[in-house]
Amino acid sequence: PWPRGWQVRELAQERVGVVVAPSHPAAQRLRHVAPDALLQETLLHTSSRPQAWPAWAQAHGLDPTRLQMGTGFEHLYYLLEAAVAGLGPAIAPEPLVAEDLAAGRLVAPWGFAATGGFWVLARPDGPADPRVEALAEWATQQL
Repeated sequence: PWPRGWQVRELAQERVGVVVAPSHPAAQRLRHVAPDALLQETLLHTSSRPQAWPAWAQAHGLDPTRLQMGTGFEHLYYLLEAAVAGLGPAIAPEPLVAEDLAAGRLVAPWGFAATGGFWVLARPDGPADPRVEALAEWATQQL
């Protein structure tokens, strides 16, 4: 639940997926097999979202305790840079990797799935502000 005194507008449903650089040795194999093949890979992760991999594994019928966690990063940005550099599979929100996917720097072997979460715009209660509405509209289009 959102705190009292806040206006929260849902902008888009969050969708995450596994991404890997085409240069990574397992990239081609992962594109043509079931998600359980990921259990053989060492996974890049971020400390800001420790539940991302376990939640993805459970959603795909995998035992999260069988995941092999590799290098962890403090920030999602560093995680994504490591993935683009070919250091291993990562998990990421779709909007944050869309340009890398379009440019061929990353591939998403199993696509993206909804997490049940949302991207939101939140602000303290107060009078209507047309700038906030304009920002919300723009962000919704971008997401």
